[in-house]
Amino acid sequence: MSTTLTPPPAGTDVPPPAGPPPAGPPPAGPPTRGSSRVVAIIVIAFGALVVLGAIVSAVVGTIAAASVHTTVRSVEASGVDDLDVDVAAGSLRVVYADVNEAELEVTGTWGADRWTLRRDDDTLVVATPDGWSNWFGSGWIFGGTGDAVLRLPQSLEGTDADFSLAAGELTADGEFGEMQLDLGAGRATIDGSATSLDAQISAGAGDLDLEGVDEATLSVSAGSLAVVLSGSQPSVVDLDVSSGSARLTVPEGEYEVTSDVSAGDLDNGLGSTPGADSTIRVQVSAGQAVLRAS
Repeated sequence: MSTTLTPPPAGTDVPPPAGPPPAGPPPAGPPTRGSSRVVAIIVIAFGALVVLGAIVSAVVGTIAAASVHTTVRSVEASGVDDLDVDVAAGSLRVVYADVNEAELEVTGTWGADRWTLRRDDDTLVVATPDGWSNWFGSGWIFGGTGDAVLRLPQSLEGTDADFSLAAGELTADGEFGEMQLDLGAGRATIDGSATSLDAQISAGAGDLDLEGVDEATLSVSAGSLAVVLSGSQPSVVDLDVSSGSARLTVPEGEYEVTSDVSAGDLDNGLGSTPGADSTIRVQVSAGQAVLRAS
């Protein structure tokens, strides 16, 4: 049997045979050597910084420990009527002791010798280093301005005192006359007695326990203030809380309490007796005020 093949007509194009399918993208290969090198450099640099930080910290700690020392200075206290204390940083404790002159003992590193103790007429001035010297001269890296103790002769009991604390800690124990406290930050703890009290709290915490206060003006802008007044009833107490919290404890007795609360809260545990000899005026713009008797 035979098959007859008929050729295509003249002029007809014959399609070419189909070729292989187009090649796809090449498979992903391993990371290039360049990116691996960058990662390695970053890891090495980070490790070096960690090691360097540890070394610097150890060196600074060793230098600070080796440079700790105590300085003591004194001034004549006879005729002093006022005490002016300004603490920008560090810690100060004020006490009355069996000494003939006012003594300031400071223990610290490079800031211990930069405290101030001097007479300004009848005012005894005590101050910590401030400004750039507080950050670099005394060196916050090396422990700041140190810890100080001010010892006052017992003959100065009843002296008026003006305490200003920008940061750090202030502790005072003893008998004072008119007392002023300006607390910018940090913590102030005062025990003893005073004839009058003016406390302005901008931030931080104040804890005052005083006997014999007849008139008190208390203002809290932020932070907290706790005041305990003992002995005789105070004649007048003005308490203004614009933010933060204040707690006032007074001796048992009758008080005429007036209040103006625009926001916040007043917890009056004293009640109010119109015409009482003792008056407490409270203004609360925000925050909380608490009144109690003991």
